[in-house]
Amino acid sequence: MHHIVYKSCAVGLPTIADLRRLLLQSSANNTRLGVTGLLLYAEGYYMQVLEGDATAVQNLYASIRADSRHTDVDTLSEGVIKERIFQNWAMAFQTLPGEDFRRLTGYINAHRSRASDAYLPALDEEMLCLLKSFAVNADSLL
Repeated sequence: MHHIVYKSCAVGLPTIADLRRLLLQSSANNTRLGVTGLLLYAEGYYMQVLEGDATAVQNLYASIRADSRHTDVDTLSEGVIKERIFQNWAMAFQTLPGEDFRRLTGYINAHRSRASDAYLPALDEEMLCLLKSFAVNADSLL
């Protein structure tokens, strides 16, 4: 099982309708690909967790990176995980206050190697459990 966590900046501020379309599209794509995960949104910024077969996750991430709805895509973590954390969610969704989002992405960024961005560590179990807590309390825009 493989995972990728990234953050990015939305192009413009998406409306509730925009976010709803994004979630519907993501859920359909993820179901088709066997990918599960979580999307967090705060004040024009996204953070997403993708998990599944390594090839499926990496190919999906390549298409996400090319998506014109966001810029500054930054990989925070990538690697092998023992099991799915979001097995019940094709795409869980949660909005966060901006300060909470910055704190969370800052914590994950602290795991990065300062010497080389080529090394992206896998998230530890505690961080994955923290991210799962957002899915348990996920918003419903659908």
